[in-house]
Amino acid sequence: MNTLSRYILKEMIGPTLLGFAFYTSIILMQKLFDMAEVIIRRSLTGDVVGKLLLLSLPHIIVLTVPMSLLFGVLIAVGRLSSDSEIIAMRALGISTRTIYRPVFIFSFAMFLLNLYLINVVMPKGNRALQDVRAELLTSSAEKDIKPRLFYDEYPNLMIYVNDVDPESGEWRGVFVSDSRSATSPEATTPADVIREAAADREADQAGVLAQRGGQRIIVADAGRLAIQRPSKQVWMDLRGAETHVWDPRRADRYDLNRNESQRRLVADTGSKDLPAGAMARSLREMNLQELFAQSRALEGVDSYTYNLAQVEIHKKFALPFACIAFGILGLPLGITNRRGGKSSGFSLSIGIILFYYVMIDNGEQLAASGAVPPAVGMWAANVILLVAGIYLLIRANRDIGARSTGGGVVNRAISGLRHLMMSLRRRKSRGRNAEDDDPSLLSRLDITFPNILDRYILREFLKILLLVILSVMALFVIVEYTEMAGAARDNQIPAGTIISYFRFFMFQVLHWTLPISVLVATLVTFGMLSRNNEVTALKSGGVSLYRVALPIVVVAAAISAVSYLNLDFVLPYTTQRATKMKSIIKGRTPVASTAQEQKLWVYGQGRYLMNFLAYDRNREELTQVQVFEFHPTRFRLTRRVYANHAKWNGRAWVFSDGWVRSFTESGTSTYTPIIQPLALFYRETPEDFESEVTSPEQMTFAQLRRYIDTIRNSGYAADELAVKLYTKTSWPVISLVMALIALPFAFRVGKRGALYGVGIALVLGIVYWMVFAVFTKFGEVGNLPALLSAWSANVLFAMAAVYLFINVET
Repeated sequence: MNTLSRYILKEMIGPTLLGFAFYTSIILMQKLFDMAEVIIRRSLTGDVVGKLLLLSLPHIIVLTVPMSLLFGVLIAVGRLSSDSEIIAMRALGISTRTIYRPVFIFSFAMFLLNLYLINVVMPKGNRALQDVRAELLTSSAEKDIKPRLFYDEYPNLMIYVNDVDPESGEWRGVFVSDSRSATSPEATTPADVIREAAADREADQAGVLAQRGGQRIIVADAGRLAIQRPSKQVWMDLRGAETHVWDPRRADRYDLNRNESQRRLVADTGSKDLPAGAMARSLREMNLQELFAQSRALEGVDSYTYNLAQVEIHKKFALPFACIAFGILGLPLGITNRRGGKSSGFSLSIGIILFYYVMIDNGEQLAASGAVPPAVGMWAANVILLVAGIYLLIRANRDIGARSTGGGVVNRAISGLRHLMMSLRRRKSRGRNAEDDDPSLLSRLDITFPNILDRYILREFLKILLLVILSVMALFVIVEYTEMAGAARDNQIPAGTIISYFRFFMFQVLHWTLPISVLVATLVTFGMLSRNNEVTALKSGGVSLYRVALPIVVVAAAISAVSYLNLDFVLPYTTQRATKMKSIIKGRTPVASTAQEQKLWVYGQGRYLMNFLAYDRNREELTQVQVFEFHPTRFRLTRRVYANHAKWNGRAWVFSDGWVRSFTESGTSTYTPIIQPLALFYRETPEDFESEVTSPEQMTFAQLRRYIDTIRNSGYAADELAVKLYTKTSWPVISLVMALIALPFAFRVGKRGALYGVGIALVLGIVYWMVFAVFTKFGEVGNLPALLSAWSANVLFAMAAVYLFINVET
């Protein structure tokens, strides 16, 4: 490899590594919060944390390698073109093949790297990551169940423990609501399934309630979890258990069984029997040989899954080939993009990446549904970019040849260079004359705000800020669309619904990306000023760096104020709409009464538990409400009340269309249907149910505060919600803190330039998010006061920023 090729390769390697760090960090940023929660809640050791981080990277890296290559080619070739180095090379008789060869070699090397990652590293990483997650879920289940708090980590299963023995850790008083089918693998062992199925047939013949219908309620004197680590199963061992099963189709049919001991399977995270929705993820955990075998087995049997397997096979070659397509396309775009500079190359790379991944996701959707062959769906984006790149490359080569061999081109280039040098000398001369005529000119810049200098800095800052915001938002759209494309394909969601979702989702993305965008824009702005010696000129003119930084601080404070308004007044509405749209895309009913979003269980203000489907605040009415009343001294169910409706009459709840069943000490029960409206006096009032139960992001500060009071009165832990409440005040201030912490580093960048500033921004951003996540998760698990955990990162980084800025030569 000759000197010229090494020089061009060196120009590409730096921006490519920087782009790789930027793209990977942005995608990984959102996952850090969830990982921090796992780390703190489960008290994970350092090696487990390192394993989680390492195993999370493969499926991210296979996406960011082509992105970073395109970024590096555009930046490197764009700089060579803007500095007329490519024209100079052609003027010296160097052929275009010599100039383009290192770009092609670099692209092919990245193609081989990504091919290895996606075919060897990623399947192993995905499988190992699922195993680690399953292990964490099973090992931490017992720690997460706390006395007098509802535990609903597992779908359709709620566990309530009245007390825990501090010495043995055994549960005292256990209430379990199991809405799973008795023949599901989660409910019992395979042998139990066979026995229960046989019992069902006998019961049906005898006219007795079959076990497989209805909601299963288990009340036990004592119990605990037992974890089988080799099989990754979580079992629940109960003593003195009563099992209540009610058939909703026949209210008079009720089954009550008593057992001295009972064992039920809570979760089987090691099961290999995957549901249909997990098939795509399972295919992603296969290597190429396994995919071919799976494809042959499915051919002619299951066309949909066969198409998915074919899509995964083509994807293992199409995604790596994007490196070659991006390299060929980026070369002519970098050559022709002479005036845009590095910022234009950055935005151009984001636009191409957005186009590519939208194309490939749509192709995957069409191929899986059978609308197009899998090869067409996965390779169309590559072919389009490759053809466009070859066409632009031929055209750029012709233009360069014309410029380099046409009459007087070299002379015109030299003449233009001389003209530019003379213009710079005249500007410097005018600047010196102005200083001589009025030496107090720069000193007067400190008097007014905003003056010419402030407007100049603000213009550069806002331009870069807007570019970064748009670029990061585009990247978030790519990642989000990639994750939901499969669900949109399976549920045949029209494009209008997806566009509506992203229209509301963009406000959430803006909320997430403003702080990091302010950080990057501050570092890049002053990095460019330092590289052009403008900061040195200002300091030599007597302008303090405190005064230079003032417009950035003022704008950052204004951004923080706008961010708070967006968070407290705009986001609750847009997040609700986006959540509803996403539920439609995912194929779920867009209601607020899902187990994840609504508080279905209430710890009553007495010896009873309440369960309801929904609450109508306008009619002050509960729907499908149940009340489980317990013995005054023993944890034994004495009465169960069910009604389709329970309406508040001002003094009591009036139950209608239901029944009451009472249980005696001997195990018998009496059934009384509710024929006429029945008024029952419970201490709960409509105010206890009026807080609209949505996620914290969908509430304003005042709504969330009221909801926390209701949650605490209902027997739920509210530490996590309290942290989210105070985070609503601390998060908007992050933009100001990011500007403050960026300033001392920005003035130390010197002549290293804008890209060096982006690198510093990545490091600072990652450190801040980790500190912020750690402190907030400490608060969510109750180890720190909520207010302190939400504000700790801001206070620490603001103090560090002030200290570092004081030590800068201003």
